[in-house]
Amino acid sequence: MNATLIIVIIAAHCSMSLAAGDISTGVVRATTAGRGQTADSRIAYAFYSPSSSMPAYQRVINEAISVSVPFRMSDEEAPPSMSALSESYFLDVLQNFDKRYQQYITSAVDINEAPWTMIDSTMINDNLSILGESIDIAQVTRFRYEFTGGAHGSSFTTVILVSKSSGQKLNFEKDIIADLSGFTSVAETAFRKARKIPAKRSLRKAGYWFEQGFVLSENVQFSDNAITLIYNPYECAPYVMGEIRVSIPLKNVKHLLKMRSR
Repeated sequence: MNATLIIVIIAAHCSMSLAAGDISTGVVRATTAGRGQTADSRIAYAFYSPSSSMPAYQRVINEAISVSVPFRMSDEEAPPSMSALSESYFLDVLQNFDKRYQQYITSAVDINEAPWTMIDSTMINDNLSILGESIDIAQVTRFRYEFTGGAHGSSFTTVILVSKSSGQKLNFEKDIIADLSGFTSVAETAFRKARKIPAKRSLRKAGYWFEQGFVLSENVQFSDNAITLIYNPYECAPYVMGEIRVSIPLKNVKHLLKMRSR
């Protein structure tokens, strides 16, 4: 009888725009064994190095990294301050994964029917710019895929935007867009073009779940020359359509945004 296959790949990394002493990086590894089979787990981590002068936005991003790591310790066991991220923290995450898996294999009935596969990566961009102009925002993008049995796996992408001056998380629609109606109109045109939907055709009839007209995605990502709307599976369409990304040239919408330069 074959044992359950376990594959865990967890990664976190920062953009190269960060200065060399700003972050701590490293890799921790562990081996999990059960039912005659073993698998390696790995976390390649990165986080802002704690210091007394650590800006508030870096603390917010460290917290986002901490709470997003799969199989992390429970909230009750977590460090009281998220700035306490360390190599030991990530080792504890791997040990907690092994603990949970050992509990799983002793209680599950159909153990051979549920292989575990996970990919989790987090990327920090601490030097965002729009058309070459540096702005007051740090961006954290996280992608996660997991399969623990069933018809198919699940995946999602989340984007966190943080003000570098205030340390507050930003809501794209409320804090960044100056003209929501105008931006939404441009975004719908881009969506239709990317998905090849004629202007006069109903989005619902085209297979998308926009009940009361087009709406922006929950996650929006910046690059130097574009804003990308990221619709996760089931957010606006059936799973079979997968993740939907629509990029809008920044030159077409910059006048609709309320951006603060550095």
